[in-house]
Order: sequence, then C-alpha cells, then structure tokens
Amino acid sequence: MDIQRNADPKNAEKMWDRRAANYPRYRDSEDTLEAKVMRLMEEKGADPTGLRVLDVGCGSGKYTLRLAKKAASVTATDISGEMLRILKEDAAKEGITNITAVHADWSDFNPEEAEFDIVFCATTPAVRNEADFAKVTGIAGKFVVYLGFAGKKDSEVMMEIYKALNITPKRFNDIPMLKAWLDSRNLSYSSTLIEDKWEKRIPAAKMKEHCMDFLMENATEDALSAVDKAVSARTDSEGMASDTTHFRMELVIWETK
Repeated sequence: MDIQRNADPKNAEKMWDRRAANYPRYRDSEDTLEAKVMRLMEEKGADPTGLRVLDVGCGSGKYTLRLAKKAASVTATDISGEMLRILKEDAAKEGITNITAVHADWSDFNPEEAEFDIVFCATTPAVRNEADFAKVTGIAGKFVVYLGFAGKKDSEVMMEIYKALNITPKRFNDIPMLKAWLDSRNLSYSSTLIEDKWEKRIPAAKMKEHCMDFLMENATEDALSAVDKAVSARTDSEGMASDTTHFRMELVIWETK
C-alpha cells in the first residue's frame, strides 16, 4: 500500500496532520529546490505571472507562496487541515493575500468550470494515476506542471532499516506512467531531471514515528527494534535525529490547449 495515498482518506488526513509540524516550510531563498523548479517552469514557458493557478496537494505551501507572489491568484488544495493552517500562517507573515485554501480530498475537488490557467502538482500523492492525469489536464486552461519522483527517493535511515529487516524498498517512479499516458493522448511535453538531497533534523520520537509510517504492514516487533536502533544512532545530545534523503525527480510540463 502507498502510505502517502491511503485508501481511507481519514487515515491519510490524520497521517499528514501528524507530520505537518515537522514538514518543510516556505523559505524566502533562491537556493532551494522550490526556487529551481520555478525557474525551470518559466524557462519552459509555464510562467505563472498574472495567471490563475491551482496547486494540488499543496502541503505546507512551500511552492504555493512562490506561485502566489507571481500569479493573479492561487487556489491551494490539501487533505490536511493542519498543513493548510501552516500555509495560511506563512502567507500572513509574507503579506500574501491572493491564496484560497481548500480543505478537501482531491477526489472530492470538482470545479464546475475550467477556471485555472495552470495546474501545479509537486510530489503529491493526490495525482498518481491515469484518471488523475486526465482530471488535471481537463481543469488546466494552459499548462499542467508535474514534479514527480523518477526512481530514487532514498532516506539513509530508512535504507538502514530496510536492510536490517531484509525488505526491498519501494521505488518511487510515477513518471513512466505519466509519459505513457501523455504519449497515448498525443500531448507534447518537456521534461527535466533534477537530482539533489534533503536534510532533515527533527525530534527522535517524530523520526521513529515517520519510519513506522513507511513500514506499514511490516510494523512488527522486529521493525520497532530496527527503527529504534537506526534512529538512536542518528540522535544527538539534544534529542534531535538527522537524516538525508537522496532523490531524483523529473519536472514534466505539458500544454492542454
């Protein structure tokens, strides 16, 4: 099962609410992945300046606020009310007033008419299959911007745990399905690979909780022991655990009209 897209929306909402406090937030810096993605969007012609944007599965708003600084308006949807609370808090700090936050599961979000020029989807579990690809394409008046994982999302702590438990880790690779769908519809697109890493430092108890989320059906006593050992080895004197995730993403942009 994909923990990020739980079959039960209520369980998914609870999980993302729980993770919100330690989720990456907006930073006003040009030295971030989000700033790089924005630059690539503009280079590929999907400039949000003056346009109406829908941000699907916006999370804490680290992309939403950047989009809103250029767009005429941004509608930001997320299944997590706590993520949206953080987004609103950060928007207020930045003096941004053109964001409409919508607390909803993506499957329940159905605008009556195409009122968005760009639909933006960044590493969101909300858009993962052909029906989702068709939905965002139908909503977007000009472009869909999709940032997905391309076969690599390796947390160092989780790789240690998987090795200890003899578990083959899941490969996050939604891009081939998307490209096949686009090709079948004769929709032209641009794609750009991005390789980088995330650094995380959060309370050890939270790190252990996150690790157990990823183990799901493998959440046995042996798993608890492996998680405790791996996280404890990365915990400093302040009770904070550190992890590095090495990833490969692909930015895919297609025109809808």
